[in-house]
Formats: sequence, structure tokens, C-alpha cells
Amino acid sequence: MTWLFEKLISLLTFPISWFWESFEKNKETKSIWKIILLFVGSLSGLVLLGGSLAWLIAYLINYHIEWVVIGGVILWLYAYVKSKMDKKKAESAVQDVPTVDPVLAELQVQAERGYPIMRNIMYQTAKTVAPDIGAVVPRILQEIEIPGGHYILAHNICFYQYKLDKADIRMQYQTADLLEFKALFQSVCARLIGAGNFPTLQMQNYMDAYGNWYDAVCIDVIEDVGNTFIIQAVFASPTYAEYLHQIQLNQQGADNNNAVPDANWSNPV
Repeated sequence: MTWLFEKLISLLTFPISWFWESFEKNKETKSIWKIILLFVGSLSGLVLLGGSLAWLIAYLINYHIEWVVIGGVILWLYAYVKSKMDKKKAESAVQDVPTVDPVLAELQVQAERGYPIMRNIMYQTAKTVAPDIGAVVPRILQEIEIPGGHYILAHNICFYQYKLDKADIRMQYQTADLLEFKALFQSVCARLIGAGNFPTLQMQNYMDAYGNWYDAVCIDVIEDVGNTFIIQAVFASPTYAEYLHQIQLNQQGADNNNAVPDANWSNPV
């Protein structure tokens, strides 16, 4: 019912709004009589509208009270249904708001904080390694960045992503080549870190629960995607070590399942 009262108030105040709009347009003329006429016209309109509305209300109450009651009930019913609909929409909007995973949120904060450090490490390493893996030596930091894809968050790990342009885009490298590139990139990266080239890096080499050592920065993968190499790097952590351990276990299980049994498989000694 609020909208009805707003409409009635808007109708009653129309003469006043009209007067002030006209006053602003004609005030520079400094014609007192014209302004007085505008005021009289506005006041007359206000009295006419107010009186007509008051007469209509009095008439309906005195002679057609049932119309007032029926109209009031209908307006109240519509207002009630509208309020229920608005309440459901508000509740639905609250339910549709995605909940933020605190672990993922913290991981994203760490990813943003660590990106500049990792970028510098990858840039300095790439400048040394690029000629040996068939890539173009980057001149500036921005050349190794992937716009809109600085990192991927998966398995509670941040995989930082960078690129290197290939010197010969016609050359397509095989898996064995890419594994050699990865090993070389890892070796040079570890050497630069060990030489103290990155004083802002506060991490040390990490040993997992299975006795495996990891460099502070690990090259997870190098891919050939046509005209560029994509390099993914990770800061060593217990989570990443466990992730690699699980991959190794899955690979061993797959190798065992794919093994071809010999002639004595059904006759164990």
C-alpha cells in the first residue's frame, strides 16, 4: 500500500513542484506580479486537488463505506502477497550467495603474495636456460607472463604459470625432450637459488615424510603448446610432496595392472 500513498502525495504536491520549477525559470525576470500569479495558481491547484480528494473520501465513507472496506481489503491482500514475494526473493538471494572456502581464500592470498617472487626466479632461470631448450631469451619480466592466467589453484596447491616463446615454432618436442628441459630448468633454478640470487625467498630445501628432498622451487611441468613453452612451478611444501607421492603410487598401480602375466601366473610356486 505504500505505493498508493506515494502516488497520492505526489499528486497533491504536484502544484507545489510546478510552482518552484516555474519560479526557477522566471526568477531572472524579477517580475513580482508574475511570481505572485504563479504562486496563486499553484495554491489554487493545491486547494482544488486537496479539497476534491477530501470530498471523495468523505463521500465514500458516508455513502459507500462498503467500497472503502472492499478496496482496503483488496489493497491489503495485494500488499501482503507482494511482501511475501519480496521476502522469498531476499531469502533466495541470501542462499544463492556462494560460501567462501577459507582454505581456498587463504591459498589465493598466498598465491598473490608469492607471484612476484616466483616470477623473478623463473625469469632469471629462463634467461640462462632458454638457449639450451630452443626458446627465445626473454628481455623483460612481462615477456614470460601469461595474461589472466598467472596461476592455477588445485589440490590445495598453487601452480604458477609462465611462458617462453620457442625459437623455432616448427619444432615439436616429444615427451622425452620436455622431461630433459624440465630437469635442466630445475637444476639451473636450484643453482641460482643456492647462490643467493633471490634474497627475498625465505624458503629452504624440503624433505618429505618418505625421505625425498625437494628444492625450494620445483618445476612441475614444461609443455610444448605450439609456438611457446608453458612452465608450471611450485613452492615446495608438504602438500605438494604428498601430491607427487600420490601420483607416483597411482602410476605404480597402473603399471602393475598393465603388466602382462607370464605362463606361470596361475601356478604360483
